Amino acid sequence: MDQITSIYRPKTVCGILDCSISTLNRMVNSGLIKPPIKLGVRSVGYLKSEIEEFLKKRIKERDNT
Repeated sequence: MDQITSIYRPKTVCGILDCSISTLNRMVNSGLIKPPIKLGVRSVGYLKSEIEEFLKKRIKERDNT
């Protein structure tokens, strides 16, 4: 199993992607970003590696056009 380095809370992910919580939820629902993991009863987090993977994919798509 891969070592988990960091977990980002939704507001942090929104800051990185410069989007709203609603937009982040739409991206998850459409399959662009993997769903968050449950951290507790009312808290979730996104794996840093998955957010970085999403950004790398977007950069690659931009560079291939």
